[in-house]
Amino acid sequence: MTLAEEFERCWPWLAPALARGGDRNLAKEALRAMVLSGRAMLWPGEGGALVTECVAEPGGRYLHCWLGGGRLSTLLALRPGVEAWARAMGCDFATMDGRKGWDRVFRPFGYVRIGSELRKRL
Repeated sequence: MTLAEEFERCWPWLAPALARGGDRNLAKEALRAMVLSGRAMLWPGEGGALVTECVAEPGGRYLHCWLGGGRLSTLLALRPGVEAWARAMGCDFATMDGRKGWDRVFRPFGYVRIGSELRKRL
């Protein structure tokens, strides 16, 4: 399956999360362009998907997960691979956007809330 086909398969999970907005109010085609160009990374699973990007700042390099949707079990199953890839890419930590309810889900994996994000040192 091509990346474009995977994006289309995952779109029904990502659309509701994207519609909630936050700091990125993107249309489907804008997100698709980010994924296909490599500016964002699509992590597809059997029952959900995540979208991440590597960010380099003076304080270090990190992987930011800013979009996800689908079954919680799928999203949690994707986490170890996403974190391993981030370490291999030289990321010092991982962050994710999310409502405060995500705190209890990701705390057992080492994530802590800092402001509006969850963060974990890799």
